Amino acid sequence: MEDEWTKVMSGDRLVKFTYVDLPAGTAFLTAQIAGHDVVYSVMMRHAEHPFNREGVERHFDYECPPILN
Repeated sequence: MEDEWTKVMSGDRLVKFTYVDLPAGTAFLTAQIAGHDVVYSVMMRHAEHPFNREGVERHFDYECPPILN
């Protein structure tokens, strides 16, 4: 599965998220704030459950609060 979407966070911050299922239960997640060159990315090995959009967003909220807050 592959998914890409944008969401307005914290009132005015546009964030682009991506999610890609890779072989052997691995998942690749990214988050990028609009207008910024930095892309936050995570390779999740042995992801127990397929992620949904809310799960991806929660992961970055937990791991990198400045992205979403």
